[in-house]
Amino acid sequence: MRKDWLGVGLAALLLAACSSEDQQQTAAPAQQVYNGPVIDIPGAEPKYEPLNPSTSQDYSVNGKTYHIIRHPDNYSETGLATWYGDEASGNRTATGETFDPDAFTAAHPTLPLPSYVRVTNLANDRQVVVRVNDRGPYTAGRVIDLSEGAARRLNISGNSRVRLDYIKVAPDGTLSGPGTLGTRVIKQSFALPPRPEIGASSATPADATPASDAAISHPPAAQSLSSQTEQGNDNGQSLAHSGGLLGAPQPLPPGVLEGSENQSIATARHSLPPASRSTTMPASNGHYVVQVGALSDPARAQQWLQSLSKRFGVPGKVNHQGAVYRVQLGDFRSRQQASALQQRLLQEANQSSFITQASAG
Repeated sequence: MRKDWLGVGLAALLLAACSSEDQQQTAAPAQQVYNGPVIDIPGAEPKYEPLNPSTSQDYSVNGKTYHIIRHPDNYSETGLATWYGDEASGNRTATGETFDPDAFTAAHPTLPLPSYVRVTNLANDRQVVVRVNDRGPYTAGRVIDLSEGAARRLNISGNSRVRLDYIKVAPDGTLSGPGTLGTRVIKQSFALPPRPEIGASSATPADATPASDAAISHPPAAQSLSSQTEQGNDNGQSLAHSGGLLGAPQPLPPGVLEGSENQSIATARHSLPPASRSTTMPASNGHYVVQVGALSDPARAQQWLQSLSKRFGVPGKVNHQGAVYRVQLGDFRSRQQASALQQRLLQEANQSSFITQASAG
């Protein structure tokens, strides 16, 4: 009889141990504890905002269904970042807000709207916090579309690889999530202050002229601002900002908010007279071209054009407007022909581009 009781006791202990092990395996991961140094980074100040009901449902674009992330508390993601700027200024985002290229905002295909993420440029460790208020991008490998203001802070170039870390804001304003570890957002203006020019400059930065040649259509209201401008914010335009294929940005140590390179770009942008920021668009001949980039150096633009024309067997030209030299391939009688070249550029040369209408003459 005593042996029977001992057997029952051992069986109970084994069952309890198995149950405890199962509970440990299924328990939710605990919040990470960070005890290291904290650095200040620029960006949008996270604050509690109710989710936008109209953007909280799963949706489809080009036959692909996008599922909204319901519990992004521990969300982190790595991929390519693109940006869009003046060509979309004044348009409406998916949340119904007016897009401001200088604000710290972004578009993401599946995060709740609005929400906040910390973006880290993995090439130079620069970081910025952005408020996600739009949908897109919808190209494989790309995880976020940044406003021009956020892209400048990160010194984003074409096909820049970034890491996204979610910041959760509680109703009482408490912040948590991977985007809060090791950093703190400081309050500062979106635009960089102008600096006095010292000496003559050998070249005018290409972003002195708004990238307004992207063909912006007006799709149904359900389509987001990011999807309208995605074709125009790729590697080609960002090459003009920080070198792209012809010169990678110089890495800066973590915690450095701005370098002299970024400030000089912003200085040129702010020191322009109003007339130079209002560029008259040339008349179209009804044909299409594929634009791969915009540079401030005509010799480099011609060299780039010749290289691509020879490699892909298509004609092209450098479209000169002000201080900007746009490298364009084509022209094509149909958008489908231009799209075919665009796909070849991406697949064979990892070269982003966008389609726009060819100017007459």
